[in-house]
This record gives sequence, structure tokens and C-alpha cells, in this order.
Amino acid sequence: MQLASLLEEAQGASPDCRILWRDRIAPFGKRAIDGVEPWLTSGVLAAFAVRVILRVGQQGEREAAAKVLRSARLRVPAQVKVDVDWALATLRLAARQAAAAEKALATPEVTPPAPARPVEPHDSPVARRRR
Repeated sequence: MQLASLLEEAQGASPDCRILWRDRIAPFGKRAIDGVEPWLTSGVLAAFAVRVILRVGQQGEREAAAKVLRSARLRVPAQVKVDVDWALATLRLAARQAAAAEKALATPEVTPPAPARPVEPHDSPVARRRR
């Protein structure tokens, strides 16, 4: 399906079914963000738009999604500001996790093991039977 028709169908869908369109719209990436960005000022569509933008960010366009969400904080309806903050926190967490995973995949520095000292019988912490 074309993005325009998906956006049109999502816009006309009932609020309880609208979320079903998120995963169909999000793969369009930055075009999807551009398509739902005007909805951020709508009391009815703003929460859905935040979720589409978040999903686009989770699918690889993290910086573009965060930029749009940060700029929308002052424009969204009051009841959706919490959603915007949640989406931004989710994207920050995903960025930190990706950075940590990338760092873990880097060649780790290998520390050679310390040479083992042979344990002499008289140095052993195990009690011996007396004869």
C-alpha cells in the first residue's frame, strides 16, 4: 500500500483500532514522520503520531524521530506531552543500549591470567591427619 492511503485509513480509523496502522506506516521511515508530524497538534491524532514516530526511531531513524519529538513538545496537546517525554526517553535508552552493544562487540582487551602458584603441602589450608 502507498503511504498516503495508509495515512488516510489511519486517520479515519476509530481510536481503538488506529494503533493497528502504526506498524504499516512506520517502515516508510522519514516519509512516515513527515506524514504524521502535522497530527501532533491534533487532540485526536497526536498520541498516535507520537507512537508512529517512536516506531520509526526504533527502526533506524532515531535521530530524525528524536528531533521531531523534541520540536513538538511545545505544540502537542497537554495530555500528549507525557507521551512525547516517554517516547524521547525510550529513544535515549535505545541509543544507550546500542552504544553499549557496539562497545561490547569491539575487540575486548584480553588480560593474561596470573601464573598459578603451586600449593605446597605445608601451605595447604586443608587440615591433615596426624599419624
